[in-house]
Amino acid sequence: MFTYIWIILSIILQIIPIILALRIISLAQSRLSWILIAISFALMIIRRLSEFLFYFQNPEQYQIVNYNSLIDIFVSVIMIISLVYLTKILSSIKKTEAERSETEIRYRTLFNNSSDELFLADMEGNFLEVNKEVTKKLGYTREELLKMNFADIKPPKYVNTVKDNIEKIIRQGTHVYESEHVSKDKKNISLEMSSRIIRYKGKKVIFTIARDITERKEFERKILSAVIEAEERERKRFAKEIHDGLGPLLYTIKIYLNEIYSEDIPADEKTNLIAFTNEMLDDAVSNIRTISDNLMPTVITNYGLVKAIESLVKKINISNKLKINFTCKNCMSKLDIAIEMVLYRITEELINNTLKHSTASNAEIIIDIAPFKLSLDYSDNGVGCIVNEDLLDSKNGMGLKNIISRSKTINANYSFSNTIPNFHFSLEMEIK
Repeated sequence: MFTYIWIILSIILQIIPIILALRIISLAQSRLSWILIAISFALMIIRRLSEFLFYFQNPEQYQIVNYNSLIDIFVSVIMIISLVYLTKILSSIKKTEAERSETEIRYRTLFNNSSDELFLADMEGNFLEVNKEVTKKLGYTREELLKMNFADIKPPKYVNTVKDNIEKIIRQGTHVYESEHVSKDKKNISLEMSSRIIRYKGKKVIFTIARDITERKEFERKILSAVIEAEERERKRFAKEIHDGLGPLLYTIKIYLNEIYSEDIPADEKTNLIAFTNEMLDDAVSNIRTISDNLMPTVITNYGLVKAIESLVKKINISNKLKINFTCKNCMSKLDIAIEMVLYRITEELINNTLKHSTASNAEIIIDIAPFKLSLDYSDNGVGCIVNEDLLDSKNGMGLKNIISRSKTINANYSFSNTIPNFHFSLEMEIK
């Protein structure tokens, strides 16, 4: 009876490894080996079945079944345990490979669809991989680029910086710097480069993100040009005011003083000359004060931005050339004098543009100084304008370029409404 049980149990335990081996076939990369293992167990089952039939027909002649069955049972149990663990390992490996494949697909999608130029390079700067944006901007094929080095796409003035930048990247682990690339058609592209060391295919490489800042550089150049032109215009105006206003007064005072010292002039006439000289000195002092106020309005230093704009608006309204409505919300806070001066100059420039170009009859200024945030809104009912590159490049755009450059000096966000008629300008900035 026990012999039947041993043989049947050994057959059942040999069936289980076949099932496990067949299951592993779907997980393993090499299927043939597991198919052969499953066949070998099937042959062992056939052998056990033949033994079972032989024993069933001739029980008295089957002597060693107990030993063979016992050995088969132990072997089968060990194989089952091994195959169970192997199944778990292969399942884990397959899951990891699937996740890695999915990650690789996501990486490739992001890599090739980035709007920035992306480079993978070795520690000498030789390209290992580039994305589609690189081929698009530089005009080379991927195959051509993979035979090149960073130095091969640099204009002459930047070629010698490649080695130094690579050394900094290796030493610091990361490095951000500005550079240029030259395309296949010899066009220079200004870039902000951000590089770091990463691991790629088991070794350290340099991963670089290159962002095109050509437009930003051109805009900064225009802003700088506008600032220089504005400063030069202010110097000329200052020189003209001194030459045309203060100069004649001082020259006349000098003539009067020479006459006073003359012995040929009667005493009463000298008294009149002294009086005239005092009057002209008062005019000269007043003229100097006016020039000084144009350079640095004393009302700002003494009373702040709001009072300075109110004074400016009052002078404009008295002239009847333009009616300005000024509103200030939450304007109890005193700002940094440099910020107040910039905002005053921006407001002054906006009003000057309205007076010169807009034919407006009304304008409105709203300043709101909320906690940690300041906003300035200016609008008029004039003809309006479209603020674009053509306008900023023209002489009529000088005032607008001054407004933009001054806004940038205080890190403010600004915008113009591109509507005709009417004009609107808004500015926002963070304050402490």
